[in-house]
Amino acid sequence: MIPPETLDAIRDRVDLAELVREYVPRLRRAGRAWTAHCPFHRERTPSFHVNPERQTFHCYGCEARGDAFEFVMKMENLTFYEAVERLAERTGVKLAKRESELTPSDRERLRIREVLALAEGFYHDALLRSSEAAPAREYLKRRGVSAESVAAFKLGYAPRQSQSFLREAQRKGFDASVLVRGGIASSRDGAPPRDFFYGRVLYPIHDAKGQVTAFGGRALDDSHPKYLNSSESPVFSKSRTLFGLYQGLPVIRKSRCAVLVEGYMDVIACHQFGVVEALAPLGTALTPEHAVLLSRYASKVAVVFDADAAGLSAAVRGAETLLQAGLEVRVATVPEGKDPDELLQRSGVEPFKKCLAEAPDLVEFRTGLALKGRPAELDPATKSAIAREVMTTIAQCPDEVLKAEWVRRLAQRLRTDEEALLRQLHRGVPAGGGPGAAGAGARRTPARPHPDHGASSDQKAGTGVLPPADQQVLSLLMRQPGLVARVAETDWASAEAVRIWKVLAGLDTTAPSWPSKLLEALVPADRALASGLLVDSSPSADPEADLTSLLERRRGEKRLKELEPLVKADAPVDEGVAREYRDLLARLKGTRR
Repeated sequence: MIPPETLDAIRDRVDLAELVREYVPRLRRAGRAWTAHCPFHRERTPSFHVNPERQTFHCYGCEARGDAFEFVMKMENLTFYEAVERLAERTGVKLAKRESELTPSDRERLRIREVLALAEGFYHDALLRSSEAAPAREYLKRRGVSAESVAAFKLGYAPRQSQSFLREAQRKGFDASVLVRGGIASSRDGAPPRDFFYGRVLYPIHDAKGQVTAFGGRALDDSHPKYLNSSESPVFSKSRTLFGLYQGLPVIRKSRCAVLVEGYMDVIACHQFGVVEALAPLGTALTPEHAVLLSRYASKVAVVFDADAAGLSAAVRGAETLLQAGLEVRVATVPEGKDPDELLQRSGVEPFKKCLAEAPDLVEFRTGLALKGRPAELDPATKSAIAREVMTTIAQCPDEVLKAEWVRRLAQRLRTDEEALLRQLHRGVPAGGGPGAAGAGARRTPARPHPDHGASSDQKAGTGVLPPADQQVLSLLMRQPGLVARVAETDWASAEAVRIWKVLAGLDTTAPSWPSKLLEALVPADRALASGLLVDSSPSADPEADLTSLLERRRGEKRLKELEPLVKADAPVDEGVAREYRDLLARLKGTRR
């Protein structure tokens, strides 16, 4: 609904490869395209491709695809209009807001964001000024939270009256259903809606660009649960959100380092003491989505958890998830059995910085755990058990050089044969192994070869649906769309190819944005096929000559099939038909026959 010329102006000014590289630093050139591990799903072999000429991306693993708008929507969990706003600001294109042109779902998401922003201000003001919030202010003071941290994190207080914010929001014109959908009000068994939070200290949760998407609340009495998060909503997913990321993002982007701790107070204390790279999951185990989110901004992560058994187990599981995403991971154990908040408040920042500086890498940490309390001389069975345990972690690393180095170090620690460990690794230590992961059926995505690396034509299309000859012709047309008129409808073998060809023929392919318009005009199934073809960078020195050769062969083969029954029939054959048949056979010899 946004004027096409506005979208075209934005597309023309966006360098998709440059945009993607800001989120996926490991994007590397591969032939005419760029490739990397997909930022939208976990994989071991890069299957994500960007074609800067056509300004499109495509993942052969999860089938994510599209243009710059689609990429930003998926990376930042934005509506289409929000993605357009983001890219318009980036490119300097002026954009007139037309709320009437938004889809119902876009309008709902924007309305939810508005009411969440209102809630953040309401609850923060209540913490600072309400007499009822005195116990909340005292609690934060007792925990060592400074006034600066209260302001930086916009901490708040939810009054005990269970409809205080609901009434405020309704006075501002918000319907109760928006609050329920946004996770800050609830309605059960037909009862009137009520505030989701009341009588709690509130921690606003922001996305990477600073918009509040949810809240976490801590009870000030014996209420259960002690900590409570907003329910999932169209703008909030617990498995894709990290508390403190927005506040620490400028430093994380610059240093490419992050510190992963356990809870809200750990994050706030770290920031207050100058460790602003600290962030935390929201009361849940670290997920692959968290790892992908982190990998957009950091290449190194220090995982800091409590020193008790549960904390160590969580640290290992979280670190392995990060390792699978290609991050360099170290595991730090807070001394004296304290959590980071307690250590910082009691001993200052230096012991904590020392803890981070001395943190071993994940494999060294796991090896140390396995050897702890063992005698200096290990019997063969114990060596084997420790090797299996540590190798489950090594096997999850996507970097073969690191794997080899870790195996060498493990062999030295166990005083065993390095080759034996390598054979065990290659024989099939579960790639998804490790505490809490072995046998869990971790998703494995088969590797898709890059089109320049000997992939078959059905692999290049990304789906295997199109016949190879159709794929070859379409691939050439995607490379040089001005040749589309050379192809007739009768040249195609599949209905899918005909539909894509017809849409392509109706576009102005002299405009740089034609690939995006092609994808927009296709039905979803055809869009997947075309997206794979758009990022195909198979070499063709002369697309026009290659297309002519392909069409001549296809038309010749088709005509040969028409003539074959006539030539092989018992009845006499017209000499002209026979001659045409012989000429076709001679011309096609070595191609099909």
